[in-house]
Amino acid sequence: MRTVNARVIKSTSVSKSSTSTAIRDEGNSFGDLIIPPYNPKDLIEMSKESTIAPQCIEAYKQNVAGFGFGLKYKKDDTKVKENDEMKVEWERVEEILGFFSFDKPFKDVWADAIVHREQTGNGYIEIIRDGTGMPAEAENMEPEYIKVSKLGDPVEVVVWRNGKQFKRRKKFRRYLQEINGSKVWFKAFGDPRKMSWKTGQYGADIPSEEEANEILHLKIGSGAYGEPRWISQSPHMSGSRKAEILNLNYFDQGRHIPMAVLVKNGMLTSDSVKQLEEYANSVNGVDHAHKWLILEVEGLDEGVVDEEKTKVDIEMKSLADILQGDALFQTYDDNSRMKQQSAFRLPDIFVGRSRDFNRATADKAREITEEQVFVPERESLAFIINNVLLEPYNLKHVEVFFEGPDISDSEDKAKLLTVYNQIGGVSPNDVRDDVGKILGKTVENFEDEAANVPLSLRQQPTNGSFPIALSKSAASQSEIISVLKDLRDVLEGLQSGAN
Repeated sequence: MRTVNARVIKSTSVSKSSTSTAIRDEGNSFGDLIIPPYNPKDLIEMSKESTIAPQCIEAYKQNVAGFGFGLKYKKDDTKVKENDEMKVEWERVEEILGFFSFDKPFKDVWADAIVHREQTGNGYIEIIRDGTGMPAEAENMEPEYIKVSKLGDPVEVVVWRNGKQFKRRKKFRRYLQEINGSKVWFKAFGDPRKMSWKTGQYGADIPSEEEANEILHLKIGSGAYGEPRWISQSPHMSGSRKAEILNLNYFDQGRHIPMAVLVKNGMLTSDSVKQLEEYANSVNGVDHAHKWLILEVEGLDEGVVDEEKTKVDIEMKSLADILQGDALFQTYDDNSRMKQQSAFRLPDIFVGRSRDFNRATADKAREITEEQVFVPERESLAFIINNVLLEPYNLKHVEVFFEGPDISDSEDKAKLLTVYNQIGGVSPNDVRDDVGKILGKTVENFEDEAANVPLSLRQQPTNGSFPIALSKSAASQSEIISVLKDLRDVLEGLQSGAN
């Protein structure tokens, strides 16, 4: 019998860290506050002065949040019949969103935050809680006045998801708003600690009237500050702006004398020289574009008698070929526009340039942009609303989503539904949603169970059931197939005769 020697090794318990241990580069800082990598005021000014960025930002604003919000039941709840608990939660969420801002619709709060985020990379929304500690009001904040602090020590937080409670340890930042020397501190949304809006310090004994409100920070990127998606195209934005100013100066300061005065065998009189100098210094702008210039010339002395003068030759030589055309740097400006627009991943039709589009290309451009750009943006922001902003309400059944445009074509749908109906593949309830979109109103499904059965497969009930049998339309379908086969034989015969 073989024996095996065994050793017992004393082990120590190892506990996994309950928070992120990754090191973050917070960038340059001034004390606890982090210096923004780009001045927000400069970013806002640059985005406003661009020839294409404002249109792209407006497209994001309109297509992400401009269609408003909608409510729907969560995936698991769509499989069950609506009950009283689900109805109560639905009405509660409707009331929360309806009164989240008294100055403008809730969708406009997010639309303005999207504009700020696209301009500077950062959108800030101040969240105000009610007496019960629930988020109840939202206000937009100008990003150029906000500074962000470094991450603090981890704090234990309780998170609710789908009615389940989770405990996590999370690090939070603080935010400082400074306008004309006045300072107000804010804490990050979800930070459970009390903080003073006067000093920015945490404490359990802070009076309620001194407690800081919270900020919901929407940003592009993962740093302390976000970066606008067009930041890599800033040289082109600056260059196209200078090109526009240069073209503008042509009308304000441009001299409208594209020629040189050449005098042979003579010289201009002193009065003419003075007149040319005054003319050159004063002829600016379009008001002086077509004024006359009269010059006097004296010929050189010839022979003994003073009255004898050489024959003077005056030539006006055009210099138009060395001056700028109608729009200097026009090609450069077009290239800059396309590069800036590509940073937003938007086709021309979304920024008001639809000359090269027809219906097919326009529909395809809308479809691809909706799929690749706007739908992901809506889903990302909807996640923040449901799982961050409304998380304290512990919603179990209802979730919020951003509405989008209907990019389908009603005429094509009607043709498709006609074909399906002819072959017996559509029931009355199947087309109720599409009928509602065409009519511009909500239509409810028929309660009769027979409305869920295609018309061509429906017969009168026998023995309490709906037997499925071939209808006349199905029989006529075989006749159509027979006719098509005959037509095919005729076409093949014609083709062989032609050969």
